[in-house]
Amino acid sequence: MPSELERAVSFEEALRERCAERIVPFRFGRALFNDTLPLVWDLNVLRVDRPAGATAEALAAEADRLQGEAGHGHRRVAVTDEGAGEALAGPFRSLGWRVDRFLVMGWRGTGERVAEATTPVEEVDAAALRPLREAIIRAEPWGKSEEVTRMVADSAQLLGRVGNARHFAVRAHGEVASAADLYSDGRTAQVEDVATFPEQRGRGYATAVVLRAVEEAAATGHGFVLLVAAAAAYGAARGLAVQLLSLVGLAAGAFVGSRVAP
Repeated sequence: MPSELERAVSFEEALRERCAERIVPFRFGRALFNDTLPLVWDLNVLRVDRPAGATAEALAAEADRLQGEAGHGHRRVAVTDEGAGEALAGPFRSLGWRVDRFLVMGWRGTGERVAEATTPVEEVDAAALRPLREAIIRAEPWGKSEEVTRMVADSAQLLGRVGNARHFAVRAHGEVASAADLYSDGRTAQVEDVATFPEQRGRGYATAVVLRAVEEAAATGHGFVLLVAAAAAYGAARGLAVQLLSLVGLAAGAFVGSRVAP
């Protein structure tokens, strides 16, 4: 039987594969491409399934070859094996790549809540979240282009469609102020894309939408509920998750190396 970490990684990989328009094998794994959304790095990435013998130099060369042939302005490599990721992180940094690490958390039951989420949360359709998603994207250093904003927002809707997503939101003054998505394959569920307008933060809205999503997953018979957070944001994610949801870290998830193309 697969471990919970393996189950979480498999769920995420299956979701990304369903978003791919083509998949190209290479000697260490598979390169995923979505040619409709080429500016979305997460959907155009080399996934390392067979890390044995892989070096940062070899993987960077494969990224240059495959993503260069596709005309991409970026290079991105994801390694889901924790040991291989640890070994490759330093060499990738030496090559000038940015290295990000993602942590997987799994729900352990309601546990002891230290705060009650009393804010009303409603289920909405994907279109209702578009203004929030676009505003969050534009606030990022990489989100200044309208083309990037459109593609990243489109990718969120694509992930929602292939992930059978439900969407939960808190409104302020009639407009969506905070939201979270809940992806599902019928057995495993993932809380994803939690976002709040900057001026509405600190009011418990993110807590409320995450809690509602997890409760809905549990109520609909999902045996495993996961949340993935960047290691750099782990303090905030862990505080939210453990305090309200008894989500605990399983282990490191994916190591991701990225850089702008030369």
